[in-house]
Amino acid sequence: MNNNNRTENNDQAEQDYFSIDSLPYQSTPYPLYKKIRHLPLPVLLASGNDRDRKDSRFEFISAKPDKVLRTTGTTTSIETPGHKTIEVQGNPLDILSQEFTLESDSPQNDDLPFTGGAIGYLGYELLHPWLSIKQDHKRDIDMPDMLIGIYSWVIIIDHLRKKCSLVIRHTCPEATRKKIQEILADEAEKNSGSFSMTGDFVSNFSREEYQHAYQQIIDYILAGDCYQVNLTQRFTAPCEGDPYTAFTRLQTIAKAPFAAFMEDDSQAVLSFSPERFVQVKNKEVMTQPIKGTRPRNDDPEIDLHNRNDLEKSLKDRAENLMIVDLLRNDLGKICKTGSVAVTNLFETQSFINVHHLVSTITGSLEDSKDVFALIKAGFPGGSITGTPKIRAMEVINELENVMRSVYCGAFAWIDFSGNMDSNICIRTLVKENDRIHCWGGGGIVADSVGDQEYQESLDKINLFMDALKSGF
Repeated sequence: MNNNNRTENNDQAEQDYFSIDSLPYQSTPYPLYKKIRHLPLPVLLASGNDRDRKDSRFEFISAKPDKVLRTTGTTTSIETPGHKTIEVQGNPLDILSQEFTLESDSPQNDDLPFTGGAIGYLGYELLHPWLSIKQDHKRDIDMPDMLIGIYSWVIIIDHLRKKCSLVIRHTCPEATRKKIQEILADEAEKNSGSFSMTGDFVSNFSREEYQHAYQQIIDYILAGDCYQVNLTQRFTAPCEGDPYTAFTRLQTIAKAPFAAFMEDDSQAVLSFSPERFVQVKNKEVMTQPIKGTRPRNDDPEIDLHNRNDLEKSLKDRAENLMIVDLLRNDLGKICKTGSVAVTNLFETQSFINVHHLVSTITGSLEDSKDVFALIKAGFPGGSITGTPKIRAMEVINELENVMRSVYCGAFAWIDFSGNMDSNICIRTLVKENDRIHCWGGGGIVADSVGDQEYQESLDKINLFMDALKSGF
C-alpha cells in the first residue's frame, strides 16, 4: 500500500470515531482553559512549551466528562449525568478498567496523541487497602484517593506544528458538543481572579522531628529491613483566591514537562512534575524514574560544579540504580518476557531549580488492555517509595504523620486505544478551601546525611513556596 492510500485510510478511520476542527493556534493553553473552566471537572495537561525538551510538544484541555469515578478508601462512586450515582466496592483500578472500555480498532495518530478518554489522578494511598498497608493518619485533606473523568472531547495544542485542534468523539453527548462549540465561538476575554497567601507555610515536621524520623530509617536500613526509603514533609499555609492564577504563574516559572491542573469545586490540584511515571504508546512501555538531586545556582560556575558533583556521586548513582532495579521488576510482572530493558542510565536533566539523574526503562505489552494491570503493578512509583517497595511504604506510613494524598501519586491520561502517559505527582500542590499544601522529600539510603537530606527536601520546593509568598 502506498503512503497516500495509508493516509486516506487513516483519515477515514478517524472520521468514523471523531471530528476534528481547527482552532487558532495559541502559544499557551491559558486563554482557552479560562473559557471552559466553569464547566464540571475542567482539566489542563500542560508541558511548558519548552523547545529544549522533547516532552513539551502537546498540551491538552477538557471538561464536562461523560462519567466521573471518585474513590475514597475501598468505595468508588460512579457518576453519570442523568443517571443515579452508584457506589461499588473493589480495587479502583479494576473498576476503572470495567467502566472505561477500550476500542481495539480506535485510530492512532502521532499528531493527535489523545483523542478522548480517561484523565485524572491516583492518590498515593489509593492501593493501600490492597497492599495491606495500614492507614492510621487522619484524612485532614478531604480529597478523593482517585478522581478520574471519562472525556469525549479534547482541545489539543501542538507546539511543534503550531496547530490547535478541537477533537470531539462521535459518542460525545449532543448537549456537550453544542455547549463546547458555543463557548469556543465566544470571543470575549475571560478573566481569572487574584491569589494570595494569608499566612506562612508550616511543616508537619519540626527539624528535630525530621531528624528523628531520618534516624529511624537509617536504623531500619542497617537492620536489613530495607535499602532505601523516601521521607517527605508537608508544608501547609492559609490562602485565598483563585488557584488557577497560582498555577499559571508557577508553571511560567517551572515550565514543567508533566504539569497538570484540575479543579473540582473548592479543590484544585496544581502539579509541576518533572518526572514521568509510565508512558504506553502502541503497547510499548517507558518509565523514567528520577533519583539524585542538586540545586541550581545563578552563578554558572557553581551551577556547573553542582551538576558535575551529581554526575560523579556514587551515592546518588547507587540510589538511582536501586529504583531502576525495582521498576524493572514492576514492569516485568506485566510486560512480555524478555522485553524489559534499561535504555538510558543516569542521564542528567536540568530543571529551573534542580539538576536530576534520570534513567529510562522500557518494555512491551502483549495486549492494549494490559495498561490497567501495568498501572496496578507499578503504582505507586518506586522513586517515591523506596525498596523493597512494600516494606518502604510500611516505614513511610509509620514515620510520616499525615497522608500524602495526591502528592507522590500520579496524574494520568489513558486513551481509547490503551495508550497513556502519566507523571509522578512530585512538585505538586493541593488547594482545598482556604488552605494550600506543598510537599518535599527524598530518598534515604545508608550513607545519607540527615542535614543534607533535609535541605534537599527544601531545595525541590522552595521555588514554589517562595513564589507564592511573594504574591501575584
